[in-house]
Amino acid sequence: MAISVKELRRRGESEEDIRNALRFQETQRRCGVPVHSLGRIFSGKKPPASEPADLTQRQLRKRGRIGQAALLLDQEALADPDFIRKTQLRSLAFSAKELANIPAPLEYDFFKGNWSVSDEYHDTIRDRIHALPMSTARRAMAVTVMAEIVRWLPWQDAACSKTAAEIANLLRMQVADVSRAIKTLEEVGAIHRVARGRTKLIYVNPEGAYRGKIDNHAQTVDAFKKTMAKAGNVIPIRGEP
Repeated sequence: MAISVKELRRRGESEEDIRNALRFQETQRRCGVPVHSLGRIFSGKKPPASEPADLTQRQLRKRGRIGQAALLLDQEALADPDFIRKTQLRSLAFSAKELANIPAPLEYDFFKGNWSVSDEYHDTIRDRIHALPMSTARRAMAVTVMAEIVRWLPWQDAACSKTAAEIANLLRMQVADVSRAIKTLEEVGAIHRVARGRTKLIYVNPEGAYRGKIDNHAQTVDAFKKTMAKAGNVIPIRGEP
């Protein structure tokens, strides 16, 4: 049966004890643990005992390191006779349980900025490569090199950040084979090369492959077209209607 503050005063309980009891209840509420009634606090009865958790090595491994910490804090709370310490331990255990339930970090960072390849671009380039009179191995090499070129598109830029020699090193291929594949890709309009001093930059039409904020896509396409117009080697990507 619940006991009111008025009833406690009638029974002769001191104001200090009543304030301490109310403060203890408020602490329990803030910590998210079961709140003891005033009757239980003043009766001196201990809360029902909980069964100790299974602390075998197998169960501990299943919980993970943070889960183990939460479990040990729970066990300490069960064993500690002091109400304030018990409440604080349970609060710590609750926080550790929440932390243990946060999903583990992904193996790969998906949010650094991904590139997108349009279906039409992929289909057009694939069909043009398959129509060439070359071996299956050379076709496969061209597709592989194309994927690596697109992989290294800078943010909102159409020029690949890797040279042919660097791509060859990344793919563990001969530079001559990669150069041949790049020439094939240029012939079918998959890429365009623009001389910058002694280096030829590899450009990918951002209409087909793009990496950046979608709101700025149109401006990136326009900048690409101007660059290609100056170089005089624009080749349409879209197939014949």
